[in-house]
Amino acid sequence: MEEYSQNLNYTDEEKVAIYCKNIVRAVEKTYEVGTRSKLLSQKALAAIQTGDKQIMWITLQEYIHKFQKIFTMANGVRLARVNADYYENVTKEDIAKQLNVVIGLIYLNEAKHCIARETIKTCFQKLLRQSGAFSNREIELLFL
Repeated sequence: MEEYSQNLNYTDEEKVAIYCKNIVRAVEKTYEVGTRSKLLSQKALAAIQTGDKQIMWITLQEYIHKFQKIFTMANGVRLARVNADYYENVTKEDIAKQLNVVIGLIYLNEAKHCIARETIKTCFQKLLRQSGAFSNREIELLFL
């Protein structure tokens, strides 16, 4: 039985098209960090803007429940169970501060994921490698 090997050949024009398509994808992936962070923290921001203590408290509890992993990974942040007396004595300004911390931690968490895995340059290089249109040497030369 004969063995056959195949090779894909790309023209410079095709490579330019692949290059451009993938730089857009790389930028969009990193841009999504801000968009995703904004989307995830939208409810917290809306709660702060109401100025209503009960709405802010309920929203804070929802975030704590939904994003518990973010809080346990953050240095200097500690979750503590509280009772009704705590709620009665806490001010709406204190709850707003806590919601702002939640917003910051969401952005930080999303940014860490981006930095760790998908900065524009590394994302772009990865996409170019996956396209199969560029050799490793060509990719190295593109990023000198």
